Amino acid sequence: MRSIRNNKLVVFLTIDGWGVSSFIENNAIRKAEILGFKNLVANYPATIINTPLNDSDFKLSQAYRLLGLGKKNISQDVSNLSLSKIISRANLRQLKIASSYDLPLLSVFFNNSSERFLNESWVVCDKRSSGIWSFFNKGSLVDELIKNIKSDRYNFIFSSLSDISREFLQGDFSATVLAVEETSYNLDKIARTVLSVDGTLIISGVYGGAEDVYNLGTGIANKKRSTNPVPFMIIGNKYQGRVIGSGEAPNNDLSLLSPAGTYLDVAPTILNILNLNIPIEMEGKSLII
Repeated sequence: MRSIRNNKLVVFLTIDGWGVSSFIENNAIRKAEILGFKNLVANYPATIINTPLNDSDFKLSQAYRLLGLGKKNISQDVSNLSLSKIISRANLRQLKIASSYDLPLLSVFFNNSSERFLNESWVVCDKRSSGIWSFFNKGSLVDELIKNIKSDRYNFIFSSLSDISREFLQGDFSATVLAVEETSYNLDKIARTVLSVDGTLIISGVYGGAEDVYNLGTGIANKKRSTNPVPFMIIGNKYQGRVIGSGEAPNNDLSLLSPAGTYLDVAPTILNILNLNIPIEMEGKSLII
């Protein structure tokens, strides 16, 4: 088995609900104080990508499945194509850690498999008064994620910060602003931890919504996921000062950029960073040149 030290840690973090738009009035992200997020945009490769939800009638489970496959056309057998299975076959250790709501997306659907792969762990991290499973942990998700980043046990960790999505889907603008600010703070906290172990953090949205909380014409809450582009960032010591796509975002404003790729490019990019071969069947491409 390859040692952890020979394959530096890669952390993949989705920030569900964080979309990118130039509109201001109904945009909880532009109303929020997001210094941590802006510092990451200013210092590391950051761009925007198109989401699976650009295709009509896409279910969220299907979006995570295609995210893990790097392939949209799945009419043929794709059982060996998933990012998680490729990582497992390389004898690398991986962890999926999320809330009870999000874990099926990050595990079963992202893996394109109902069973855990070799050297893969799943951890549910919820604050509940009752109900404990063998992979259940009642601590803070961010605290548990940071603990596992420092543990030197894994080559790949996948987690999701989804508080934003829960708030904008309720149509509460003020609560969405607060959730955006908390997420920005946690992104900075997680990034500092990943950098301290010389790992790489990949941050991506899967869908938007916080940038379009209510209808500008009627003032009525949208309460739905948007099809706007989402952020994509690569945080790592060796990536500092580099760019993706057309270049740096003017004034750290991602809405001034054109999309550099799509959700299909996420899996190939992760494989590239892990120094693993990208299957020719994957339709996406690595965003790292």
